Amino acid sequence: MTEVGLRYEFRPSGTEVMSLTKAIAGNTVVQVAGKFTGVLLSVLTVAVMTRHLGRTGYGEFTTAISFLQFFGILVDFGLTLTMIKMISEPGADERRIVTNIFTLRVISGIFFFGLAALVAQFFPYTQSVRLAIAVGSISFLCVSLSQIFTGVFQKKLAVRLAAIAEVAGRGALLIGVLWAARAGAGLMTIMAVLAASNILQLVLSLAFARRLVNFGWAVELPLWREIFRQSWPIGLAIVFNLVYLKGDVVILSLFRTRAEVGLYGAAYKVLDVITILPTVFMGLVLPVLANVWTAGDRQDFNRKLGRAFEFLSILAIPLVFGTVAVATDVMTLIAGPEFAEAGPLLAILMGAGAMVFGSALYGHTVVAIGLQRRMLWGYGADALISLALYFLLIPSYGAVAAAWVTLFSEAFMFLATAFVVIRATGARPDLRIWLRSLAASVAMFGGLWGLSSVPVLLRVPAGIVTYAAFLFIFGGVSRETIRLFLKPTANP
Repeated sequence: MTEVGLRYEFRPSGTEVMSLTKAIAGNTVVQVAGKFTGVLLSVLTVAVMTRHLGRTGYGEFTTAISFLQFFGILVDFGLTLTMIKMISEPGADERRIVTNIFTLRVISGIFFFGLAALVAQFFPYTQSVRLAIAVGSISFLCVSLSQIFTGVFQKKLAVRLAAIAEVAGRGALLIGVLWAARAGAGLMTIMAVLAASNILQLVLSLAFARRLVNFGWAVELPLWREIFRQSWPIGLAIVFNLVYLKGDVVILSLFRTRAEVGLYGAAYKVLDVITILPTVFMGLVLPVLANVWTAGDRQDFNRKLGRAFEFLSILAIPLVFGTVAVATDVMTLIAGPEFAEAGPLLAILMGAGAMVFGSALYGHTVVAIGLQRRMLWGYGADALISLALYFLLIPSYGAVAAAWVTLFSEAFMFLATAFVVIRATGARPDLRIWLRSLAASVAMFGGLWGLSSVPVLLRVPAGIVTYAAFLFIFGGVSRETIRLFLKPTANP
């Protein structure tokens, strides 16, 4: 302990730093493993649901889930990220903060998800969709309450507990859906199974979180005002994001058939799974960028941001070319022959997925350098333009229009976040690796096209090997790029 004025600063020993570094590295591994296990379980669940419910039934399921997501954002309104920030500040009263935010989340969750079930009665949906929204509101309430503990698990370096709860919930959902399909049950049973699995995840999350912070119930209005002051910019940005990300499904459900919504929802689910990759990667890179930026080392910051751009480019570009070549076969494999027509939709949406890789990079960088409020104009403009295009084009062109507008909205956000970051930091991306990845992707596409008669389970790995070989030949990957973000930082 060393005295600094009237404040005491703790300086860890070398052994303590090594222990902390190992803990962070271990949590990173657990987080990645948990996410990918969850992704695998989700894909298997979708495969069972699409085959059991068919286009129309899965369209009803997609409509109910997308409708509830809007209310879920109103419930969160940035509270999850705000709690992470508040309990991480020096001298923070963890118990008081967690207690008040948890109480606020319970009250707002009951109100808004109850409102969702009520508002759904005035939409031109079938009775089955309205009932699905009512039952699904229980699921979303449980998910929103589980998410609030993210900050606790991260700060206490106990991400493994969150991973256990999530994987248990996803596993229970898969088992329940398999049982429902075997029993020939309908959409309402599926929604009840979803609710039960999310209740399980909530119970586990509550039990684990209470082992770390002994929180309770409290309504302290001065603290609530401070919470709102910090959360509203994040919440508003998330609302704008949701408008252009999920507005397509809701508007599609108002003007087109449930079967078409089912096709689009199945293709979009594949996109959701793929875009977990850049989110997980940037979640690991964000502390690195934030620490270097705070330290004032602009040269090292620009170098690390450039390497992250290269790494994500190496992943994103082949996804687009590869998906165009195998999209229909992939949708048939995952969702069944009835969803083969979703292949062209997936090909378009994967272009949007590539843009997500870029917007994840620069969007997380915006957070790392503290420019969230400066980005509100971009989120707002994207939401308004995309919403106008959805209403203009979807009634006539349906899911194809929804997919193309989604591609536009993601490209807009990529360019907007890149503009803000480049203007603030001067870190312009080096496009040499991007061009080499593009060349390798074109070569891979040619190989996949020539193997069109080969089963997709063989074509996909063949495409990956082809891409990797050409990327190596073109000099598109370096050891430095791989090593740069594998070394954990001791500053959480």
